[in-house]
Amino acid sequence: MLSDTAKKNVEAIAQVEQQLHGRRSRVEKIGDRIARFFGSLWFIAAHAVFFAAWIVLNVRVLPGVGAFDPYPFPFLGFIVGIEFIFLTTFVLMNQNLQSKRQEQWGHLTLQVAMLTEQEVTNNMRMLHLICQHLGLEKADQESRDLAQATPVTALVEEIEKAREAGQELVGEMEKTREAGAELVGEMQKTVEAGAELVGKLDEVREDVEEPK
Repeated sequence: MLSDTAKKNVEAIAQVEQQLHGRRSRVEKIGDRIARFFGSLWFIAAHAVFFAAWIVLNVRVLPGVGAFDPYPFPFLGFIVGIEFIFLTTFVLMNQNLQSKRQEQWGHLTLQVAMLTEQEVTNNMRMLHLICQHLGLEKADQESRDLAQATPVTALVEEIEKAREAGQELVGEMEKTREAGAELVGEMQKTVEAGAELVGKLDEVREDVEEPK
């Protein structure tokens, strides 16, 4: 059984999801429904029935039925091409809608995380003041740092710097690998040249040792 707090959290998430769904435009709602139908088994079954009926009617299997799109069914190919264009458009619309919803959830998550950080920081400050008032053991440097507000902008900058430094390190490692590969190639060429030189020296030695 879920606790009351967990149930309230589930209800809050469901309410936010309903609000995000309610903010969609009419075109987005229609596109979402069509995209869902395109991704269902009913869509595959409808296509299978449609194609089978089209082929049967145009291969002159049924007596008295003339072929209006004989093999290789060019009009059917035209219809499928038009359908593919609309299908791709609705899928892209649905992807844009999903990206928009993910962005909204990302902003909401960031806001909640910042509020949580502020609440935890205030709790740490209060706990630090209580410890000082009661004359308990002094807090260490880490505890004092945690009691300070986290500079989000500076944190983002540090993360960006670390990411750029990591990319530069990967680039340097790639250059080192390429240089190592070139060095191995040069050593291989040197070994081959040495083998050729040894062969020529053997030939000269054999020529010298031949009886005159």
